[in-house]
Amino acid sequence: MQHKPLSPAGGKAEMLRVLRDAGFNVPAFEMAPESNQELRATIERLGLPLAVRSSANCEDGALTSFAGQFESYLNLQSVEAVQQAVIKCRQAVASSGVLEYCRRLGIDGNSLRMHVILQKMIQPTLAGVAFGIDPATGEDRVVIEVCEGIGDNLLAGRVSPLADNHPVFVKYRPAITKLVQEVQAYLGHPQDVEFAIEDDVLYLLQSRPVTRVQFSTDVGQWTNADFRDGGVSASVCSPLMASLYELVWNVSLKQCLREIKLFREEFLASRIFFGRPYWNLGAVKDAVASIPGFVEREFDDDLSVAIPYEGPGRTTPLNLQSLQRAIPTLLALPGFFTRRLYDARELLENFPLTEHRLEAELETCDWLDLVTKEYLHVEATYFRTIYAVSLAKMDFQDSYPQSNYSRLAAALPDIQHMAPLRAIRQFTRTPSPQELKQIIRSYRHHCRFGIDVRYPRWDEDEEFVSAMLSDIPGARGTDPRPTYMAYRNECRQSLAWWRRHKFDRKLDRLRTLVWLREELRDISNRMYYLIRKKTLRLAEARGLGSDIFFQTFKEIAVDDRKNIDEQKRIFNTYRNFAAPNEIYSERHNAVRHGEAFTSSREGQGALEYRGIAASGGVAVGVVFVARDVEEALRAEAGAILVCPFTEPGWTPVLDRVAAVVTETGGQLSHAAVICREYGIPAVLGVASATRNLRTGERWEVDGFRGAVRRLQ
Repeated sequence: MQHKPLSPAGGKAEMLRVLRDAGFNVPAFEMAPESNQELRATIERLGLPLAVRSSANCEDGALTSFAGQFESYLNLQSVEAVQQAVIKCRQAVASSGVLEYCRRLGIDGNSLRMHVILQKMIQPTLAGVAFGIDPATGEDRVVIEVCEGIGDNLLAGRVSPLADNHPVFVKYRPAITKLVQEVQAYLGHPQDVEFAIEDDVLYLLQSRPVTRVQFSTDVGQWTNADFRDGGVSASVCSPLMASLYELVWNVSLKQCLREIKLFREEFLASRIFFGRPYWNLGAVKDAVASIPGFVEREFDDDLSVAIPYEGPGRTTPLNLQSLQRAIPTLLALPGFFTRRLYDARELLENFPLTEHRLEAELETCDWLDLVTKEYLHVEATYFRTIYAVSLAKMDFQDSYPQSNYSRLAAALPDIQHMAPLRAIRQFTRTPSPQELKQIIRSYRHHCRFGIDVRYPRWDEDEEFVSAMLSDIPGARGTDPRPTYMAYRNECRQSLAWWRRHKFDRKLDRLRTLVWLREELRDISNRMYYLIRKKTLRLAEARGLGSDIFFQTFKEIAVDDRKNIDEQKRIFNTYRNFAAPNEIYSERHNAVRHGEAFTSSREGQGALEYRGIAASGGVAVGVVFVARDVEEALRAEAGAILVCPFTEPGWTPVLDRVAAVVTETGGQLSHAAVICREYGIPAVLGVASATRNLRTGERWEVDGFRGAVRRLQ
């Protein structure tokens, strides 16, 4: 359930209304009217004593809390005291502190509007504040502090919190914990909750989103790069899907590092934060940092990882000593590339027969065999191909640093993920419903919500898919092949004749691996289709329904249901939370949710923002901001699509727009590949693009420079 957008009455008042209407025990409240006569009548209805609380239109939002900027006035015993408190609340928006806060966050201070809440004052025996996530470590646990009497004394630091073993605290802790978990499960976002207990009754005084989380110093470095573009970390992930990803990532990543002689010691390959899988960026950097010429900033930029440090970061010089240390890796790489090419081609050739066999055996096949043998083989081959692409790109760019990768990676052979569009465009008229059904059956494994097996595939989502496919306009882009061939020849001609053969060999290897990766992405989606089908059959046989997706694959194997409720609680707690893409420890650990660290150097309101040049070309158009594929379908043909990211389910949408701008993604991402094949400009990794570029504004997207420019 998602609550309605904030009303003009302000964030705090709207939140209280939402929680009251949801059945939470919120003390009676009303908005303070403008006239004194109506204010007196409101006070009389509520009865004294009252609390007077601010409710500014920007307050207690998901991105800005304005915590500590406005005063609350408690335990007011007279009409006059309430009237004075209302006046003070309204005047607070013009204070120097509030205006400075707005300036630092890029908020127009003139846009602030103050509304005031009158709330029945609770006379508590116990009161306090609770966080639904540990704000100091990022752990998924409820942190509670309480005091006897009014909680404002605790918040202001006038009294110390009661000890954890205090009898009164011990008595009420379970009820407080349950309240916080229910509130944030309802809202889908970790909450900062204020509460009070009067006459043994627990009251919810107010709740606001947690907007800043820190992580313990030993957490390391984690990212969801590639996971979110692949469609598994773009939003909160089902426990079943997370367990499948944990299995394949742990096996394939370490196997890859061992093959190229970079595995040093055992490490945790993946971990769940905020209900989403992340992979161990720090451990991977530790491994590849031994390669001569390694530059951390280039590594992070390539992944579109937010950078919390200045300068190049960690570097490994290219000298005799580093080359000697890297000899085992350098000798292992050619064989590694050869095996990856062979394995990928073999899977591509053999999977149709495997798919046919598995579908025939789906009713009777063993669940663990399906996951740990068939699925693991497919996904590990796909993931190892992904790693090979990254290494091949690094090798190519080290050898030919002046060449533009994005321009050389365009015009690949036909990509299977774009096949539905090719099928639609074979018609010279609008396809009939029967013809659309045939296309849906042929590409049944596609999904509009990424790849999480919790979500229906095209053959379960026919109404949406039919509407999407029947509304596909003519292609907006241009054929990328002539531009690619001209640029490739230009690069070759710039080299000495004796270097051209090696250039061709390394580039062709890289392009082949990129193409194979995209083909195996389709094979992977077909495997997830089979996993979902088997899961649904088990759920039906066991009477579990959708609850089965809140088990791990190991729990499904033994029908262990004891963790379902807890896993559902975690899922619901984070379903509306814009989680950071990167998690860092030590001095880099403070992350405001939904932002992490910004990679573009211009602030809100700038005329130009920079990102990663992912697909060449220049386009001018009207911005359309979309946060999911349903919104993107409403974009006019020729619009500039601005979105947080794209995942495979967005593929049919991208061909209708003139250019794409995303907040995440790099040159190797799915969005970059698809935009290059469509021949439309793309600039990826533009931090906060969905907030800084607004629907209806006219912008220029320069895919060669990696820049987006506002047109006056």
